[in-house]
Amino acid sequence: MVDSVFRTRSLGTAAEGVRDQYADGKAARVWEVFIGDKNLRTQHYQKFLVGLLRAKRCRTVLDVACGTGIDSIMLLEEGFKVTSVDASDKMLKYALKARWNRRKEEAFDNWVIEEANWLTLPDDIAEILGNGFDAVICLGNSFSHMPDTTGDCQDQRYIFIVTLQH
Repeated sequence: MVDSVFRTRSLGTAAEGVRDQYADGKAARVWEVFIGDKNLRTQHYQKFLVGLLRAKRCRTVLDVACGTGIDSIMLLEEGFKVTSVDASDKMLKYALKARWNRRKEEAFDNWVIEEANWLTLPDDIAEILGNGFDAVICLGNSFSHMPDTTGDCQDQRYIFIVTLQH
């Protein structure tokens, strides 16, 4: 069943054939339990991340593997323009709900949320790249979920190189 607010590219199996390990929606429903106290976590990230982004004069941020959007929301509240992507439509559903609930706030009304796969990230976000981003972030445990199909981290290196080139 496709959510009426967000049309997904797939229903649990990514377009590139990498199974969405969150397809059953169970992890998305209790994600905050996995990441710990949201307020405490946000305070630590906020101090570090916002300070770093401001020191580098960043305004636009791409949050890759954003999950339920917790870090994206923190950045939006701090005045950054955020684009959030994740391969799991089940995780994105929670980010989309947060955007909808706060849609009267300009930052949230302009918040771009898209489905995107690690291995096809530049193609998946080509339409929203525009002038690029000042920063690309991937927080939490997301990067460790990227499959190592060759056994030598070739896919991980590819993502860094291709994302930085765009």
